[in-house]
Amino acid sequence: MSLAEGVSARIAYKFYASATITPGTEPAPASDPGASSAQILRRVASTLSLGKDTYQSNEIRSDRQIADFRHGTKRVSGNVSGELSPLTYADWFEASFRGTWSSAVVTAGPTDFTSVAADNSTSKFTLGGGNPVTKGYRVGMIVQYTNLSDSDNNSKNFVILAFGGSNNREITVYPAPDTMTADTSFAMTSVGRELIVPATGHVSRKVAVEIYNEDVDVARLFTENRVGGFNINLPATGMSTVDFDVMGRNMTVYESGDAPFFTSPTAATTTGLLAAVNGLLRIGGSTVAVVTSASIQFQSSPSGEAVIGSNLVPEIFLGRAMVSGQMTAFFENPDLIDDFVNETEIEFLAYLTTTSAVNTPAMVIYLPRIKLGAADLQTQGEGGQMITLPFQALKYETAVATAGIENTTIQITDTQVT
Repeated sequence: MSLAEGVSARIAYKFYASATITPGTEPAPASDPGASSAQILRRVASTLSLGKDTYQSNEIRSDRQIADFRHGTKRVSGNVSGELSPLTYADWFEASFRGTWSSAVVTAGPTDFTSVAADNSTSKFTLGGGNPVTKGYRVGMIVQYTNLSDSDNNSKNFVILAFGGSNNREITVYPAPDTMTADTSFAMTSVGRELIVPATGHVSRKVAVEIYNEDVDVARLFTENRVGGFNINLPATGMSTVDFDVMGRNMTVYESGDAPFFTSPTAATTTGLLAAVNGLLRIGGSTVAVVTSASIQFQSSPSGEAVIGSNLVPEIFLGRAMVSGQMTAFFENPDLIDDFVNETEIEFLAYLTTTSAVNTPAMVIYLPRIKLGAADLQTQGEGGQMITLPFQALKYETAVATAGIENTTIQITDTQVT
């Protein structure tokens, strides 16, 4: 008889056509969500499991023993964790944000902006006319130019860091472009898509997740789950990782000829993994190279309350989008301490790449407005002194027309979401 090995396990998922959860009943998996059109998910681990409320009799008996023990309301809980890569977790980020990836690329040229020049020393592109913000460009987007006279600036990822000047025509980018005079024949195109936590029109989603142990031919299908948030870790050495929190209603076991439940799921993505040592990290509008680790937590605090007459929770409730995190850095100057003491609002932007190519698949995580909750600097040891900086992210609410920043708490750009 075989024993299950982790390497033989497969995780696949499928989002339901309807996000509605009906109290007291659950859909038949064969028809909802159905066994076709699932997606295999790359992973490191999963802690998903079915739990039940339990309670025992408190009756006082002459035999001095417990005579009854019962099962109550069922809930699925746990997480799915993996190494962060473009596209792979796009559906899961979308469910966490309760938003929708932007629908189209933004493209412009001489008819919109007249001309474009570049300056390496200021790391800026300067447009000759128009307004890139009203056209749809935003801080945190990745753009590429084509047909420029300086070929080194063509087909290269540039992350928009800020807008300035008259009508937002000065665009600060990373990396710094080659210096070039005004060019009147070009195209400027956003790469990939952007996702934000919306102010209105929040979208509920529910997902079925199957863990199939092929070597023992047993599958567990976790049904009617909501994604309650995630935790991103960006270590200085090692791959960037992400854990998604899940809460659901039930689990069904399939075995022998009935396993797996999902038939012919789409193959897992093959995009490269993201390492925090590559790319760019900006805090408070300045590029920093002394941060040793960073983490970002997004929590909607999912809950499922018990009811009388059913062992299924009537709904998986999601709360506010709470975004927080922490950085640790070598102590270099008092800037971040001053930001904490003065309660200064700063920004956090991480540009994560998969290779060193100029047009590498990449992601940008942008928190336009954070406040530090502490600046813990302990003097110890003989080596570099470390400062710990927990932070709370807040919704950016300044007029987007002047800043080119979305009114949101967090924004993700993914070059591979199309």
